Amino acid sequence: MGILAQFQLDDQVAIVTGAGSGIGRAIAGALAEAGAKVACVDNQAARADEAAHALAAAGHTSLAIQADITSEHDMRQMVAITESQLGPLAVCFANAGVAERRSNLVDAPLEEWQHVLDVDLTGPFLTVREAARVMIPRQRGKIVVTASAVGFVASFHHGLSRAYGSAKGGVINLIRSVAVELAPHNIQVNGFAPGYTRTQIGGGRYLAETPETAAFVEAVQERCPAGRLAEPEDYTGVAVFLASQASNFMVGHTVVVDGGWLIV
Repeated sequence: MGILAQFQLDDQVAIVTGAGSGIGRAIAGALAEAGAKVACVDNQAARADEAAHALAAAGHTSLAIQADITSEHDMRQMVAITESQLGPLAVCFANAGVAERRSNLVDAPLEEWQHVLDVDLTGPFLTVREAARVMIPRQRGKIVVTASAVGFVASFHHGLSRAYGSAKGGVINLIRSVAVELAPHNIQVNGFAPGYTRTQIGGGRYLAETPETAAFVEAVQERCPAGRLAEPEDYTGVAVFLASQASNFMVGHTVVVDGGWLIV
C-alpha cells in the first residue's frame, strides 16, 4: 500500500462528538474529506444538523445526532443509530468537552466542578465504552480522545482550568488504560492534546471579544513559542493520522499539538 493510501478513510464510518462547533467541526470535515461517512454528534440538535448539512453540501455522506455524552442511554443510541444508517463503526472521536469559568479556589462551586468532570471525563469513558462494544466482535477499530495540553501541566493563569485540567489529566490516563485493554482486539486507542485554541469553550475566552479576554489571549500568545493561538483546522492532520491505517502500530499515546507550549 502506498504511503498516501494509508491515510484514506474511504467509506469507513466515523462518529465525532462535539461536531457542532470548534475542533469537533473541523475534525468531522477532515474525516469526511478523507472519505469517511461521518455521524456529527452534538448536545444541541441545531448544531449537529448544521455540521451534517455542511458535509452533505460538500458531497459527503453524513448524519446528525443529538446526544448528551454523559448519558449511557444517549451513547448507546448514538452508536446504534450510526450503525443502522451509515454502517459498521470504524472510527470514534470522543471530542466533546466543556471548561469552567475562572474563579478562586475557595469560591469554586461544586456543581461546576462536577459538571466539567461529568462531561470531560465520564463522557469520553461512555463514548469509548460504547464504541468498543461494537468494535471488539469485529476485531478492528480506531478510537481517539481529545485531551489537552493542560492535562499535562497546570494552567499558567491562576483560577483557570482547574476542573478542566484535572479531567483532561484523567483522560490522558484513560487513553493509556483503555488502549492496553483493546490493543489485543486490533483496536488502537490514542489521543491528541490541543493547546490554546480559538473556540467558544470556556465562555469564548479565547476569542478576544472583550478587553479582559483580549488581554488573556495576548498573554497566551506571548508565552507560546509559535506566537499565536491555534485554529481548529490545525488539528485536522493529526486527526486523520490517528483515524487511519497510518497509525496502526500506535497504542495509548497522546499527541501534543500546542505550538510548543509544553517545551518552555
